[in-house]
Amino acid sequence: MDESSCSTASVRSRGDTSPEDIARLSTELLKSVRSDQLVRAKLLVKNLNREERMAVSRGTNDDGCSPLFIAAQLGRISFVNFLLDECCADIEQQGMYEVAEDRSRHQVTPLWCAAVADKLEVVRTLIRHGAEVNALSDTQSTPVRSACYMTNIDVVRYLVDNGADIHQPNVNGGTCLINSVQSVELCQFLIERGAAVNAVDNSGNLALHYAIREGRFDAVRLLLKHGSDTSICNDFGDDAIQTAALRGHAAILEHLIEELKPTARRRSDAYSLIGANFIDEKHDSDQALSFWIKSANIRMEQLAADPVEGGVSLAPNPMYNYAVEAHDIDSLADIASDVDAIYMQALVVRERILGPDHKDTIFGLMYRGAVYADLHAYQRCIDLWKYAFWLRRTAPRSSLLAHEYLFTLQALCKLFWEIFDEDAANVRFVDVSDVLAMTVAEINETASASNVCPTEKTILLQLSIHLVHLSCCLMSTEAETSSVRELVGTLVQTRSRTSDGRTLLHLAVNPASSSVAEERYSELPSAAVVACLLAAGAAVNDVDASRNTPLHVAVSSRPETSRKATWLEVIDLLLHHGVHVDIANAERQIASDMLPPTVNILNHVSLKCLAAHTIRTRKLLYRGIIPNTLADFVDMH
Repeated sequence: MDESSCSTASVRSRGDTSPEDIARLSTELLKSVRSDQLVRAKLLVKNLNREERMAVSRGTNDDGCSPLFIAAQLGRISFVNFLLDECCADIEQQGMYEVAEDRSRHQVTPLWCAAVADKLEVVRTLIRHGAEVNALSDTQSTPVRSACYMTNIDVVRYLVDNGADIHQPNVNGGTCLINSVQSVELCQFLIERGAAVNAVDNSGNLALHYAIREGRFDAVRLLLKHGSDTSICNDFGDDAIQTAALRGHAAILEHLIEELKPTARRRSDAYSLIGANFIDEKHDSDQALSFWIKSANIRMEQLAADPVEGGVSLAPNPMYNYAVEAHDIDSLADIASDVDAIYMQALVVRERILGPDHKDTIFGLMYRGAVYADLHAYQRCIDLWKYAFWLRRTAPRSSLLAHEYLFTLQALCKLFWEIFDEDAANVRFVDVSDVLAMTVAEINETASASNVCPTEKTILLQLSIHLVHLSCCLMSTEAETSSVRELVGTLVQTRSRTSDGRTLLHLAVNPASSSVAEERYSELPSAAVVACLLAAGAAVNDVDASRNTPLHVAVSSRPETSRKATWLEVIDLLLHHGVHVDIANAERQIASDMLPPTVNILNHVSLKCLAAHTIRTRKLLYRGIIPNTLADFVDMH
């Protein structure tokens, strides 16, 4: 019997190949697969026994990919057969697959990888050798589901014929049918095999929603023919008609209106929404106005039939320059030549129909604000983004937008500082103060909440410091100064900390806090911010998770020459507010050892501190000998 036969369970291992040799041979085998040198690969393992061949075949590259995984991905069928038949390679050994579109990386099996790469012969071979047809990736995606996404129709057919489960969703609820809307042929095949047309993903979207979003008219018609429910709404309340209008697919919208015969109000609103899409997404005001005229005509007919049902009710909003929705042909004619009025019309339409906490309402505000910023109309941008921040802040906590306010806050904060650096006169104190007030309110509301993401909380606290800094730069009257002090007082009273225990004061004295989520804001530390926090009662001796006081953080960061005066001022503020210079952190480092030479340490060390330090350095027993309060004090040193 051949010693290398995988079917022989009792092969005797000579054991004469060292682990180092196995590792070297694995590396060489991986190279052979990459360069498609099968003869060389066979020579590498020729003199190895079964167990040694198995060990060599299971070695991986830096990405954790085995020779079989790479061979499957590249479609090297001869290598796949060699590795399975002669090396007993682990057919389910997962490797790292990188998605080209978003560079995300996932742990998947060789079969999954071959299915996605459209390597049908490899898929057939792996299945014949017993590969698990429904093996899941790290996101619970099956090979057939991912093959559907790539429109690898022949691979999908073969997998389904061999037991692939077309109903298994991934971790986000995405099904094979949802992944196939780009191909009518593939959708038809899946439906014939029993795919549920009304299965929804975790966001409440049907395959129909995705077909409409992508403008797949043929797929939409097929899904409707097979009973897809056009009334099902996703988590944002979008049904089929509203989805078509929001995505600007006019032909699909007209088809749905013709087939479904919606009410006059639904038709009117749909034409209004698609008009808004043509303004912001397609930049086609002529087409937008034609849709708005359709909407106005329907509305006027409706108003004549039912004055209550036909009316438009959205109060003039100062953030929209008090624009009101054009309700008839004449009012549309009035705004037709006013570009800014047309922009505002799109925003008004979305808020009235979708509501203030729909993502498209918010994204419309953010997009239009960005356009104004590009045109240097900064105040218009600030007004719209402040309004978007307020809407997100006030959204119900159950809303999908409840935790997306951070994106808007980051955009506002960055814009404020960019304008300030360009020309400080273009930033109004009242705007910064308003945003700071909303930020403080958010921190106060989430201070004790357990469902707030730690990273989100850290970013929120960091941004609050930059807003305090800008407020300090802009305040010029006693009233403004008083309002900042009041807001900072409320901020300090929340006693909020980052996940690693840093307080607001820790953040304020740290130059690294100048950057937030890879975006640079203002230069820290700022003596004005530190003074403001200390005056509001920030605890100067609070320690973080590494037992660093704010003084530890401050003295460990040696500034550039241009920032040295500010650095010394910050240290002086901490010292004069009673920071203990000899508190030891987790690494037993003492801030006094790092103080600048200009500081007279004796002015800031008490006899009690010296005594505590002596006890610790000489390792004297003190617990149970002195009162607990004094023992706690000694622990700090």
